[in-house]
Amino acid sequence: MDFRDALNNVIAELTPQPWDYTTPDGTRLRVIPEGLRQDPGDGVVLIQICEAAHIQVTPDGPDYPMRTVDVPGLIAALTDRTEWTTSDWGDVLTVRPEGNGMRLAYTVYDRDTTGQPADVDRTVLVPEVQRMPLASALRRALDVARGWES
Repeated sequence: MDFRDALNNVIAELTPQPWDYTTPDGTRLRVIPEGLRQDPGDGVVLIQICEAAHIQVTPDGPDYPMRTVDVPGLIAALTDRTEWTTSDWGDVLTVRPEGNGMRLAYTVYDRDTTGQPADVDRTVLVPEVQRMPLASALRRALDVARGWES
């Protein structure tokens, strides 16, 4: 192993990986820190809900691109178990208490399962036991995204 390999291994271990939660019915929620250079406040944390019925067709999306200036509001809503909404770049994300968990939903302009441009709605019920792990994953992704802001 040379120095470059060792450095790449250290960087890979320090960089948070995407956080995933899959519901019993197969719907997957994923938090991904985007690693692109951005202006302060414009770094992005991607939130991705892939419903079970769509996993085979579109396994990666669509994503909700949440700017770093908005992520603390979502973290606070999850921590305090309160309702919160943000609208950015024409897309909308909402989180609200529901039963024994939190409902996370978003609408983004993307391509539907037939490939046609459309408003695409995604939703997932995050159970109470996953509420704080999701908030923690968002904090880590926020730190990474802010690290890319110049």
